[in-house]
Amino acid sequence: MSLLINNKYNRLAKLMEQAGILPRDRFKEVMKKAKAENRQVTEILLADRSLSQEKVLEILSGFFNVPVVSLKKRMISRQVLNLIPKEIAEQHSVIIFKKIKKTIQVATTEPDNTQILRFIRQKTGFEPEIFLTTPQDISLTLQKYHSEISEEFAKIIQDSTQEALATNASAEKLAQYVPIIKMVNNIIDRDLTQNASDIHLQPSSDKIIIRFRIDGLLQQIVELPKEILPALIARIKIIANLKIDEHRRPQDSRFSYVFNEREVAIRVSIIPTLHGSKIVLRLLDMEQKKFTLRRLGLNKRDFAILKNEIFKPHGMILVTGPTGSGKTTTLYTILHLLNNEDVNICTIEDPVEYGINGINQTQINTAANLIFANGLRSLLRQDPNILMVGEIRDSETADISINAAMTGHLVLSTLHTNNAFLAPQRLIEMGLSGYLVAPVVNLIIGQRLVRKICPQCRITLRSTDKILETYGSYFEIKETFNKLKKMNLLTADQKTFKDIAFFRGRGCSNCNNTGYHGRIGIYEVVKAEPALRKIILTGADPNLIKKQALAQGTLTMTEDGLLKVFNGRTTFDEILRVTKD
Repeated sequence: MSLLINNKYNRLAKLMEQAGILPRDRFKEVMKKAKAENRQVTEILLADRSLSQEKVLEILSGFFNVPVVSLKKRMISRQVLNLIPKEIAEQHSVIIFKKIKKTIQVATTEPDNTQILRFIRQKTGFEPEIFLTTPQDISLTLQKYHSEISEEFAKIIQDSTQEALATNASAEKLAQYVPIIKMVNNIIDRDLTQNASDIHLQPSSDKIIIRFRIDGLLQQIVELPKEILPALIARIKIIANLKIDEHRRPQDSRFSYVFNEREVAIRVSIIPTLHGSKIVLRLLDMEQKKFTLRRLGLNKRDFAILKNEIFKPHGMILVTGPTGSGKTTTLYTILHLLNNEDVNICTIEDPVEYGINGINQTQINTAANLIFANGLRSLLRQDPNILMVGEIRDSETADISINAAMTGHLVLSTLHTNNAFLAPQRLIEMGLSGYLVAPVVNLIIGQRLVRKICPQCRITLRSTDKILETYGSYFEIKETFNKLKKMNLLTADQKTFKDIAFFRGRGCSNCNNTGYHGRIGIYEVVKAEPALRKIILTGADPNLIKKQALAQGTLTMTEDGLLKVFNGRTTFDEILRVTKD
């Protein structure tokens, strides 16, 4: 398709040039950008901060013969706004802001988008009257979709609060009262609807702040009056079978909750703080956990290595990373693959997060002196083929685990180290000898979790040069591209660096206006080749281990992260967030 301005935009280009807003050669660039990003020319013109938005609006208004409207201070009723779904409004930069009998007034940055106008006409049954507005006005109004949902939720909670407090009953009686039951259920339902992993009920001096952890980051949802805290605590303690009258000591438990006809396990932690008990609920939704290697997000090299190593009959596989990096999910995925009738799999965990049929899972119980070391000794008398130790925390557990791996068992466990290359040294620091560690460690996996770009609002970023300028000081971008290309990890159409497209999420209802939805792992998968075992045997220097691992073709977490950036799955900002020291 020729980019010469010989189509319907010829007169618009002329008007822009005559008004001194945009030279004709720059207009061609706008058209080229619109084609490359599958966007409308008008949207790009209005979004260009280097141009006078007022003048652009004036020219476009005359060209398309549509009036201009400002949405910033307009009151838009919820019924009118929701005549079309937020996803459609966001994708096509269109807002319905007023209804007059059988006519609806529609603000857009794309007045020439006849397809969306047909959709609106069919969807609503009303005749659209088009108005021109700015991308900023569209974005501000789109937030009303989200805020009204939040306000609706807040109103439900506040109504329950007022009804409960009006009774002046004790906390224990209130805990059995319908408004409090409804409030707790609404909070849990809301969390599960937003695919959040944790609920924080955090008291301050004068209020309770409720926050959800969504895709690894905490987001404030609503605030409640402090007076309702005792009733909330009592309700959660009752359903978790905890002591209602215990306020000085931390308490932990778990309970089951039915959501959309499926059972969700909820882990409860209550701890006293300066302003009252803080509650954290960890929601363990089996429906959301599909334990497959594909879902972990391993690149094809690491996928092949892991698939081969986990079926070895003995040895040790270690998964490293900080809390919240997805280590348990990786171990559970491996256990699912190994779970067959002909093997006996036993685990010792703190706590057991997900129950797996066919596997013997034991939970740590310090009150009964059932700790990792003692539990592991007992499990070895259960004739196991495969052992999973939730975490190697001390020298005793490390010693038993290593010996189990040496005597014909496959042992899976986790270590808290910043990367995979530090794991052997950490074991040696626990008192193990290099000659014990070297022969039994088969595989070490280092990992982090990054947020994925929301597929429903993903847009292409600007020029590659700008990307390099912004992130070149943090990452070896071109060098990594060349390494990935040499390893045949890029797609067939990514022949040169110029073929790479970079993306971000604009923010929509699907992703709570964050631009991200869901998470994916970035990994470094280190196979214990003979040369690497030799380094472990002679001291386990992390720098030498890393050097040897890279020589074997291992990708660092940063390099694996950049591969996922090149594939359009995440962003440079996310890789920087989780890998920076």
